[in-house]
Amino acid sequence: MSNTVIDQSDYRTPVGRGLSWLSRQFALAGGLIMLALATMTVVSIIGRSTIGVAVEGDYELVELGLAAAVFLFLPECYLRQGHVVVDLFTAACRPSTLRVLEMISDLLFALVSFVLVWRLWIAGLESREYFEQTMILGMPLWWVFVVGVITMALTGVCAMNNLYSFFSGRKTQ
Repeated sequence: MSNTVIDQSDYRTPVGRGLSWLSRQFALAGGLIMLALATMTVVSIIGRSTIGVAVEGDYELVELGLAAAVFLFLPECYLRQGHVVVDLFTAACRPSTLRVLEMISDLLFALVSFVLVWRLWIAGLESREYFEQTMILGMPLWWVFVVGVITMALTGVCAMNNLYSFFSGRKTQ
């Protein structure tokens, strides 16, 4: 496995810079959510063990917050090639072969992202239509689907931008 982390976004175009900036902001928002959840969990555990009172609905908040945070991390993870890559078979490949494989992976990533946008959209509409909510706090669940739709759409657009960069000759990795 290679030891270098490559930032895959194309900084030479305004679109690439914008996508990279937006992805970074989403990741920071996900990090803030994780920090808030960790703080709430510590408060809940200390409250439960000292005075016998925990944060009401802490499990529900952690479940929803983690779902939103994971979605918020996806675009930045994609741009930094943070996804798992097994290069056992490609370690000895020529750069041109690696370039074709990377283009294919960007295309597949875009397709999967947009299929997930479509399915998350439908699931979110159904969740809102049926008034799905958490058991203890009664929080609606549909808003997590909104976060998923937006972040998966951004991930798909980032993949399409990478494909555009490949085909326009700006990207020669």
